[in-house]
Amino acid sequence: MDKESQNDKGKDLLEQVIHLTGIPAKAIRRELKSILDKKNIDLNSLTIDELRRVVASYLREIMSTALDRSQHDKSEN
Repeated sequence: MDKESQNDKGKDLLEQVIHLTGIPAKAIRRELKSILDKKNIDLNSLTIDELRRVVASYLREIMSTALDRSQHDKSEN
């Protein structure tokens, strides 16, 4: 496999996951790339295991935000 094909593999993997989520692509792409940057993971060399960790981080962030909002809503009532 040549270097360019290897580079595209990580991008293709990310795009497949983005498509399969059903979440608007622009929004989730931005979020996942932000997490990749925070974790210093190069998109060009992204592996399935790294992507799993990135998606798990994304889900934790979503759940944390949802719980915070839920607690905030309860405290206002």
